[in-house]
Amino acid sequence: MKTYLAVDDIQEADYIFISHAHFDHLPGADRIAIKTGAIVIANGEAINLLREAGVPDHQLFPVQGGERIPLFTRETWSKAKADPSLFSPGLPGAPKRPLDELAALSVDVWPSLHCMMPADHPEEIDTATVYKGSASPYSCTLDITIGMKYGLLKIGELMPPEKLTPGHRSFIEYVSDRKRNVFSHCDGGQLMYNFVMGEKALLWSAHLGGYEGILKELQPKPDIAIMAIAGRANLNGRPFDGSAAEFAAMKVGWLGNPAKVIWCLHDEACMAPRRIHTGAATKAVEENGKTKVLTMDFAQPVELGI
Repeated sequence: MKTYLAVDDIQEADYIFISHAHFDHLPGADRIAIKTGAIVIANGEAINLLREAGVPDHQLFPVQGGERIPLFTRETWSKAKADPSLFSPGLPGAPKRPLDELAALSVDVWPSLHCMMPADHPEEIDTATVYKGSASPYSCTLDITIGMKYGLLKIGELMPPEKLTPGHRSFIEYVSDRKRNVFSHCDGGQLMYNFVMGEKALLWSAHLGGYEGILKELQPKPDIAIMAIAGRANLNGRPFDGSAAEFAAMKVGWLGNPAKVIWCLHDEACMAPRRIHTGAATKAVEENGKTKVLTMDFAQPVELGI
């Protein structure tokens, strides 16, 4: 598969935000953090893995949802290091941070949910496909955790060698190198981040799921929402009856119909499901007359106007 930005090509980073600890979300964060000194904000599972991988403790901020965190520019950090009076008071040995009034922006951390997976693991997922019912009255993301540990991560043992495609073999090689690719079969608790910049806000929700109450009550409402659009939607911890498109439109409505939506987690994959057809979801969220889906090209900068 094509590489657009290699981990080793990243030279600067101030902060790293991790949604959860799975193989397609966490790997590389340790190397970037160690190389750049970036502060990592993530759930406890991810933080523990990064600590074991050698990321210094003062760069690690464990969160679980409900936190408000001021964020500072590199210039502000440099000024505070040169003039300690610009640091907020804190406990001896605790990580220092500049005075709150020097923050360039802030982030509100909220609990969220990982999507479910269609039982048949199709080659492609169409966001128009309607899913109903569940395999068990207890279907939930625990199934994702168990399926990850004993299914997906053991695919090399479970599939006959002659059935393995180059994509399968590439995946097996990737997940087998746990020193280079740090991750867990347990997501550790899905998180979403609302970045607040003055009167504007940008929400990043990295999976097709969420809690209705949080999404409805979230303030400030985002002007831009980056939303995952893969899998079967997870509403309040239960499989959503309906399509991904229907769930996305409902979620956008709860978020106050942000002016722009950007899809994520729909990249080409090396094995099934290989791709996500987002057309139905785009049509559904734009029907409110207020929201437009922003289409972007890989590795091309975009001015968001926020």
